[in-house]
Amino acid sequence: MQESLLSKMKRGDTIAAPGVGDALSALLVAEAGFECIYVSGFQVAAARGLPDVGLITLPEMMQTLRLICSAVDVPVVSDADDGYGTPLNVMRTVREYEHAGVAGLHLEDQHAHRCGSAAGVNLVPAAEMCAKIAAAVDAKSNPDFVVIARSDAANTAEGVEGTIRRGCAYSKAGADAVMVHGLTHRDQMRRCRDSIQGPLVLTIGSRVDVPLAELKQMGYQLVLYPLTTLRAQIQALRQVLRTLRTDGAIDHSGPAFCPSQELHRFLGFPRYRAVEEKYSAMTAEQPSPAKGAMR
Repeated sequence: MQESLLSKMKRGDTIAAPGVGDALSALLVAEAGFECIYVSGFQVAAARGLPDVGLITLPEMMQTLRLICSAVDVPVVSDADDGYGTPLNVMRTVREYEHAGVAGLHLEDQHAHRCGSAAGVNLVPAAEMCAKIAAAVDAKSNPDFVVIARSDAANTAEGVEGTIRRGCAYSKAGADAVMVHGLTHRDQMRRCRDSIQGPLVLTIGSRVDVPLAELKQMGYQLVLYPLTTLRAQIQALRQVLRTLRTDGAIDHSGPAFCPSQELHRFLGFPRYRAVEEKYSAMTAEQPSPAKGAMR
């Protein structure tokens, strides 16, 4: 039986989880050998041509999560913004995520969701967030489902001290892990690790780059890379499109392109073709009704 993500985190493992916003990207992350996939709300919004300012609804998020979880066997951890409302909404969100096959989610302490690195982040009182965490934990039907409490205090006047104060409160409220968002310096990361009990989660790639080995040494359990794949995709596509627009021709056999045969293999064409042939053969084996037989 596969060990749960929560069990690995509690043991102190350090797990890297690249962010995705669609099933195709999730397949690529799984193919690369990562043991966890992160569904980024920013990327889900971007896939719809929208900024990450709280426009994505629970039904839209669920549609994406179902597609991703049905495409991969790797544990999926997902953004859940503020839980989409009150503690009652949080409870429903946890149940929906569990039913879709998600291994865990993170809830944030923002009053109205927006990208944590954007201007205008506004926090709810810590007590209100603790109530949501308690509701999320109570809603779990799978004890291995990971409830992560995210604090955006570092992005506000509360600063890192607020992150530590809130993180300690969220851990006591029952969160399986605490996400310290918006840290920009190693000393901040060490201070949070020294002050907050239990597994810690961090994002890398938007404001700061720290090697995974160093974060492991610090004692972080889950390292998310929310925008790494999206930023790489945008730059690669821009380059290809610029070349096509400028030159009016492009070499599809070049290293910038996945070969057609490999594309078919990656998406499972041979596997589906084998299934088609199996049932086609069964159909061909069925005897035809005798002429004049009763129908």
